[in-house]
Amino acid sequence: MRGLLLNNYYSLQNNIKTSLGIALALLLVSFVAADHTVMNSIIAAQILIFSVSIGSSLQMDEASKWSKLEITMPIQRKTVIRAKYLSFILLILTGTAVSIVTPALIFVRGIDTTHFNLSTGFTFGLSLSISTISIYYPVILKFGVEKSEMMIMVSAALSVTIRFLVWMLLGLLWKPVNFNGAETGYVSLIVAVVIFAVSYLLAVRIHRNKEF
Repeated sequence: MRGLLLNNYYSLQNNIKTSLGIALALLLVSFVAADHTVMNSIIAAQILIFSVSIGSSLQMDEASKWSKLEITMPIQRKTVIRAKYLSFILLILTGTAVSIVTPALIFVRGIDTTHFNLSTGFTFGLSLSISTISIYYPVILKFGVEKSEMMIMVSAALSVTIRFLVWMLLGLLWKPVNFNGAETGYVSLIVAVVIFAVSYLLAVRIHRNKEF
């Protein structure tokens, strides 16, 4: 498991550095506009930018024939998939850690944030990242990485659609809620976590039945 995690890290290393650079560049926007909506957008983007980098990593694995090599090792295929999903979780947590710098910087600058609700940025970024990876990886595992860039965009679009459906359902079953409201954000995050768990089980099944 440790070796698999290290390999995943090495294949993601350059993408992580690029994502970190973009996330820090987004942080500079907060110096120009300390608006509630802008702050939430920055936080969400900082989390998401790390997640969408997995496409390049999977392409590198395919080019190096690592996918064929790793199944020859004395490990279960379930372990291979578990390492992938643990790497995805670490990637999302890295994005979240970087995004925390944004509200911290606002606090240090002494800006009044009593009217800010920055939970929207975190829940939107986390739910979108988790569900995007959850949709993207099993599809790529099944059909290959040839259309990786297109599939990551399709997965992100489906993730936004899921949030839209959550928002509509909450409005029908409970009361009118805001698309960017806390209720929609937290329920969307819970749904994303459930999709992530289902995605893991599906990926294990696909990997077991796949002929590399």
